[in-house]
Amino acid sequence: MKITAVKTQAIKIPFFKGEKWSGGTRYSAPSLIVQIETDEGLIGIGESVGPTIPVIETVVNKEFAPFLIGRDPLELEGILAQLEEYCVNWKQIGYYGMAGIEMALLDLRGKIFNTPVYNLLGGKCKSEVEFNGYIFIDTPDNNVKEAVKFVENGYRELKLKVGRDIALDTDRVRAVREAVGPDIKIRIDANQNWSVPTAIKAIRSMEKYGLQMVEQPTRYHDIEGMAAVARAVDVPIIADEGCATFEDALRLIDQRACACFLVYPSEAGGILKARQIVDLANQAGIWCVTGSWAETGIGTMGNIHMIASSRNFPFANDTHLNFMQGDILQEQIVFNEGKVAVPDRPGFGFDLDLNKLDQFGRNFEREMVFYDAEDPDFQPRTGIIL
Repeated sequence: MKITAVKTQAIKIPFFKGEKWSGGTRYSAPSLIVQIETDEGLIGIGESVGPTIPVIETVVNKEFAPFLIGRDPLELEGILAQLEEYCVNWKQIGYYGMAGIEMALLDLRGKIFNTPVYNLLGGKCKSEVEFNGYIFIDTPDNNVKEAVKFVENGYRELKLKVGRDIALDTDRVRAVREAVGPDIKIRIDANQNWSVPTAIKAIRSMEKYGLQMVEQPTRYHDIEGMAAVARAVDVPIIADEGCATFEDALRLIDQRACACFLVYPSEAGGILKARQIVDLANQAGIWCVTGSWAETGIGTMGNIHMIASSRNFPFANDTHLNFMQGDILQEQIVFNEGKVAVPDRPGFGFDLDLNKLDQFGRNFEREMVFYDAEDPDFQPRTGIIL
């Protein structure tokens, strides 16, 4: 079997409304869908997400695809090693492209061997994967309505974006805690928007409301600063932007800077590299959860197989699917009390809806992630003192 083509389609699925976070306001989910075709008719499907889809698309089409044509798709390690060496001087943007290619190759491998991808990753540890109720920055009343709806639908964990205003964030967390009661876990995510003293001040103002964990309170590269925050507060810290790669994970462990890694296959260079981070975390006694770059059902299903094949995902994970006006899978992912059943079909277990792919791919326009159309004067910053 030989690879005959690598085809991509940039898409953008609109959100129902703008969703505010510390770095801007998101209005859609941009993505790059990757299809790898073979001379025997099998097609592997993957997804690349990240900060700049047009650049990632160029990387996949112009830089990476020529290395795949004519190769046996089962030569996964050799192909990925060649791509990694090729992009060594620009590996972070290269990793976003590699993730989509690797996912499509894993999908192909599962289809060739007639087995789900989780069996290629060590086997299934769980039959369901749990997700959290994801809540962006809004008024306390609106956040309470969102939180109550999630809880009524059976979700057991909530994640609140914070980071623009400590007083407002504290009011929001307090209001949500009072509305959902003591048994629902609440996590907050500042997206590296605080300085070290601001992070300590902010977390102390909110920790009395029973925070489960705090994501990336300080700048991604300031590992010593994050470690200082972790020592100063009683709430476990998650490394998010600071834990993109295996090398990042090593540095975080060395400094004992966090209790949990937020793992992104998209940023790590694919599911296999993300699993290396997870395995390292296992040895270091660190928990793992997955983050979200607003993947469609394709990337979400990739995360589900990774999580299902590991023992080290004890908490609910991230997804933006609830914010999107549709998806590109023939069968939509079903959340039952916040949980998704792990499919047992070969590959990742989904079929692509070509009509939806065409619909969301028409007239693709780049959306700036760090931008707020509702506030033209907004300037995103990290590590600020509020």
